[in-house]
Amino acid sequence: VELLLHTSILVETPALRTIGNIVTGDDTQTQMVINSAALPCLLTLLNSPKKSIRKEACWTISNITAGTKEQIQAVIDSNIVQPVIHLLTNAEFEIKKEAAWAISNASSGGSPEQVRYLVHQGSIPPLCGLLEVQDARIVTVCLEGLENFLKLAEKDRENAGKESYNE
Repeated sequence: VELLLHTSILVETPALRTIGNIVTGDDTQTQMVINSAALPCLLTLLNSPKKSIRKEACWTISNITAGTKEQIQAVIDSNIVQPVIHLLTNAEFEIKKEAAWAISNASSGGSPEQVRYLVHQGSIPPLCGLLEVQDARIVTVCLEGLENFLKLAEKDRENAGKESYNE
């Protein structure tokens, strides 16, 4: 993990790819990466001047957000969501795709509080912005994320109605 912030791109790139491959494994492997303090390194790499590093960092984060609620919370607690949304809004298309996966995965496996957090951080407009691209898979990923937001909003609306009725 410490090699993620190596000064040489020749070391940093394969280190990031290795960490990314580990988190494609099971939740235990992903947790080991989180426990090794990889998230602060990934946060730093999201601001790399190298496009390939930003893309790989988003890809790695998307695999972490495909994990457990605790792993999604670790991403939130590491202040990674806002930079990912920034990339989802402003980066090159290849990076936006990985950022969309990160947000969509978190919206799928996250708790209601975590999903609300994603909404409050501004996830919806950049996901909607990708609905116009000529990449059916990414359009589907964005639609799935937006559907998760809408499902939670519907549940919240129903619960608010029940609370009003019970008062």
